[in-house]
Amino acid sequence: MSKAQISHSTRGYSPGILDRRISRRDFLKAGGAGLGAMALSTILPNFVTDQKAEAATGSSGIALGAFAPSLPWSFEDIDNFSTLTGHNPAIIHWFQDWTMDFDPDYMNQAALRKAMPLVSWEPWDWNGDRTNQPEYSLRAILRGDHDAYIRRWARAAAAWGRPFYLRFAAEMNADWDTWSPQVNGNTSSEYIAVWRKVHRMFRRAGATNARWVWCPVVYYKGSTPFKAVYPGDAYVDWVGLDGYNWGNLQSWSHWQSAGDIFGQSYRMLTRMTRKPVMIPEVASTEHGGNKARWILDAFLREIPYKFPRVKAIVWFDADKETDWRVNSSSPSLSAYRKIAANRRFRAHLT
Repeated sequence: MSKAQISHSTRGYSPGILDRRISRRDFLKAGGAGLGAMALSTILPNFVTDQKAEAATGSSGIALGAFAPSLPWSFEDIDNFSTLTGHNPAIIHWFQDWTMDFDPDYMNQAALRKAMPLVSWEPWDWNGDRTNQPEYSLRAILRGDHDAYIRRWARAAAAWGRPFYLRFAAEMNADWDTWSPQVNGNTSSEYIAVWRKVHRMFRRAGATNARWVWCPVVYYKGSTPFKAVYPGDAYVDWVGLDGYNWGNLQSWSHWQSAGDIFGQSYRMLTRMTRKPVMIPEVASTEHGGNKARWILDAFLREIPYKFPRVKAIVWFDADKETDWRVNSSSPSLSAYRKIAANRRFRAHLT
């Protein structure tokens, strides 16, 4: 499997509503400016049993969530998503870089919609180079260069007081982020040390309401092994996997089922830890197969039975490298509406 098949963070983009070469950084910034709305018109003390995984979702079902481009600056896109699908997401997912403070207004907007905030907190500056920002190297974080910012963020999170999910420095096993061990002068041991340091700083600030989500991208040849960057069960509440069906969009891609995308990585992950599992980023293209059938198969047949530890799934609802949105076609929207109406997907995170 090619690393480019895995995540929407890759370089070779297909044309979408926005620029052909748009990065996640620029895409999210555009969402904040209103373009996103246009685009969418060890073990025993920390051992987690399946019962505890069920408790984390408040039931034995699966919590269903979504990302939309205008988040967190505007919740218009996620409200439109709710109207389209006939379902209010149990999880609302957005991204923040390290120039953005903790904002209780964002959290409150999610809470007003009875959704759990899932914040992908990324230690870099979106205005800089994606893989070369020495000021955000893991070594700089360990040196204490960002301690004041981390402490301020953690104290604000503690003051807010309600539970939220924090997906810190995700997709670290790849080579396209400033915090990845393979770039920016970083090492795997530094990644683990940074995670543990930030986690301890939150604890000291009283931010025990943060639920820590450790989330690699699905395994590909040449990626950093999961175990080499796992901080340990004492520092993680949930584990996750990101993965996409790119269809035949690129010369390196082909149509893949959810089982194809997540199977090997799920086995690796669940052998490593008993923590509950979520899929914080997933979507499919229309190109190369039947997207509506892909959605029904993924949610009704593959994930619940092949990956029973998965307790939350978050759709990446954006027109970016391709039209990942659930309403990219009428059949796809109809399929997703069936999923959203299914009682299995009515769980909520706690």
